[in-house]
Amino acid sequence: MTQQPADRTPVRVTVYGSCVARDSVDLAGHGRLAVIDYIARQSLLSAGHDLSAKFPADAHVAHRFQKRMMAADFAGDVEARLRSVRGRTDILLWDLTDERHGVHVFDDGTVVTRSIDLIAVPEALAVVEDARHIAFGTDEHFAAWAERADEFRRNLRSMGLFGRTVVLHVPWARTTVAGQPTPASMGTSADEANEAYRRYYDHLRNIGFSMLEFPEDKVLADPEHRWGLAPFHYTQDVYEEIVDRLLAQLGRGESTSGATAEDGVAASGPAAGSAPAEDESDGGRHDANPSAASSSDADNEE
Repeated sequence: MTQQPADRTPVRVTVYGSCVARDSVDLAGHGRLAVIDYIARQSLLSAGHDLSAKFPADAHVAHRFQKRMMAADFAGDVEARLRSVRGRTDILLWDLTDERHGVHVFDDGTVVTRSIDLIAVPEALAVVEDARHIAFGTDEHFAAWAERADEFRRNLRSMGLFGRTVVLHVPWARTTVAGQPTPASMGTSADEANEAYRRYYDHLRNIGFSMLEFPEDKVLADPEHRWGLAPFHYTQDVYEEIVDRLLAQLGRGESTSGATAEDGVAASGPAAGSAPAEDESDGGRHDANPSAASSSDADNEE
């Protein structure tokens, strides 16, 4: 593990995504990284669509963090928040985890994310009842998402953030450290998810985003992970390698966690005060069928 020298302040990270990026900071940052803002549960497709008036403010949501993230998604505020922190962000760390359930599109073209929180809150589900669900991985979803990714790239450039953006491409783990198959998440297996995500990451790579990538045979799921067993809850060495490679890109350290580009862990593209930890947990709620939670759908991201 690379230790942060005493005379260096932590690298300031804005997280756009979910458990993969945030867990990397929390579980392997060790004072080397500090979260400036955490933008979760927002598809790129909902950005810029202000549906705040439709947000069910009286919805019963178990945790304040979940409610804040849902309200932010209804407001479509990802780019506004990025503009507000661009001067305090050394790295924008982006993972695509929260794209996996697709989006809901209303008749007027406005969009909200089908997040794990929305699925679990009856008042929120009622709001999107008449909206059309566009599933992740479909041709329609990808076409709309790729066009939006091109626009997002232009907007990041105008904010001065594109060169500081790193996309985490960490595939879902097929097996656990014990060699057991990982459970499906909401009916989707690791192989199915990895295939669905492939063209999304390919598009980001092709338009010049810096990518931090792991091959599928280099990641394992950890049954003892703090959020439970899921294909995207990894062993500690994965998070350590992510942080080491981020710091290496910034010239802030050398990787000592064992994996190198020759081992199949690649970074491509241009080189790229902590947010309060309180209330940034989802309280242990899992990604599950709203009508019947299953231990095989352990999918709780903080």
